[in-house]
Amino acid sequence: MRLAPLAVLFALTLVALVPEARAQGFQVRPLFVDGEVPPGTRVTIPVEISPTSQIEGRTIDVEVVELTQNESGGFRAMPYDPANALPRSAAPWIEAPSEVTIEARETELVEVEMAVPFAARGSYAAALLLSAPPPEDAEGLRLTLRVLVPIVVGTEGRPARQDVRLSGADLRYRQPEGEDADAATPETTLVDALVENNGGTFSSVEGALWVDVKDEGGDWRQVRRVDIAQRRILPETAITLPVDLGRLLPGGDYRLRGELYVDGRRTQPLRREIAFEGHPEVQALVTDIDLEVEPLVFEYAYQPGATRSGRIAVTNPAIDPIEVSVDVEIPEGMAGRASATVRDTDLSAADWIEVVPARFTLRPGQTRNLRLLARFPDEAPAHQNAYAALKLSAEYRDGQRAGTATGLVEVTRAEGEDTPDIGLEPLRLASTEEAGRYALALRATNTGDVLLRPEVEYRVLDTGGARIVGGALEAEEGSPLMPLAARRFGGTLEADTLPDGELTLLTLLTSGGAEIGEVVQTLTKDDEGRLILQSPE
Repeated sequence: MRLAPLAVLFALTLVALVPEARAQGFQVRPLFVDGEVPPGTRVTIPVEISPTSQIEGRTIDVEVVELTQNESGGFRAMPYDPANALPRSAAPWIEAPSEVTIEARETELVEVEMAVPFAARGSYAAALLLSAPPPEDAEGLRLTLRVLVPIVVGTEGRPARQDVRLSGADLRYRQPEGEDADAATPETTLVDALVENNGGTFSSVEGALWVDVKDEGGDWRQVRRVDIAQRRILPETAITLPVDLGRLLPGGDYRLRGELYVDGRRTQPLRREIAFEGHPEVQALVTDIDLEVEPLVFEYAYQPGATRSGRIAVTNPAIDPIEVSVDVEIPEGMAGRASATVRDTDLSAADWIEVVPARFTLRPGQTRNLRLLARFPDEAPAHQNAYAALKLSAEYRDGQRAGTATGLVEVTRAEGEDTPDIGLEPLRLASTEEAGRYALALRATNTGDVLLRPEVEYRVLDTGGARIVGGALEAEEGSPLMPLAARRFGGTLEADTLPDGELTLLTLLTSGGAEIGEVVQTLTKDDEGRLILQSPE
């Protein structure tokens, strides 16, 4: 079995076709290798290295290194010492040439070999560090440029334990930097969210934090809700994610609430009460505003060269006046992504849409109608649908953030048909801290040209195809899944509900009642009651 197709698929198609790394004189792809392999297998990882110079080649130094994460979750390299390898290091398994010579205008394919031991279980990590020393005759500033290619390998078969949790949170101020470093007033308040991975899985985490304040009557009032942006965390690692509240706080008693989704599965929420000193110059406490936008999705029928007008309504439900600004952008999830045949700009209507006015004041309780102007190009777009996001940001009069809202514009051509399609990774299985309970995780990417409203369910079937048990896989978001965007779904499966022997695990994704994609895998319950999941051939 070769890892090559899997590595390129994960790095380029599902993670959003990121450009190659371009250093002084060479470029590399893929930039990230992530795959599942059976224990006891030797696999080959192809790495393409090309010179950027059209005149001369280069010699690239190649080093196998340990892969770790810094406190904020960024990957970093550590020298590999065979006598002191990290607990979940894949570095001892990897063989790579110490250097590669690339000729001008030619691409060199380096085949990196990896032998996965039979005893491997869960996820393991290492990296290739590619370095380009400056030419000996280089003049001026001489730099050695480096590219890090992380390699994270999960092992098929007996699942590792998933144990990722939001274990702590705290408030702190961030002081201004640069020219404003001497300013006495902090720039903003941060919530430091501590995420710990004490298990053996390379997991994706995302979630939300709520900050509440205790009022004079002893009741809690919500101050702010902020998102924990998606990250991936290596096994046996802890990271601290700073989340910006966008405002300063007065002293008082605060409550921090947090929810974390791990590989799409909701985990135990965090609750913590603290006394925060606050800033002495901040007396008034401002809270979030839930801006109301109607309709949330505005639809246009495309007409070549035409200008069409529409309206959306924005309401301020708060007791304070606010300033609102509106930006038109490529929808989140689509932005910066691509497949083998489609880029985000191919499906974007952001350049066609204008909002008037783009900035305005809303009094308490006031509703204002905004005009949407759509100026369609003369030449019909290649795809059936195009999308634009309306990003509304509100501020109080003193400049502190008041809240955000999002609207969506969908432009559809009358002729032609939608092409819904989905890319599904094989379902992943992990044991949990509860005996007999297993975590299910699925990653889906919208590879079609139309937004989807995905619903995911799994079914365990016996040898005759009859359903034994089943259930839904949930996601943190319930919003439509934009083209090119990816989403994780998670749930649990109880081993006690299954008979011993070989079974079939069927995972289905539907949208609007229509089946879009499926994955079929072999699930086995052994004599000791443990589950083993195999990926499709």
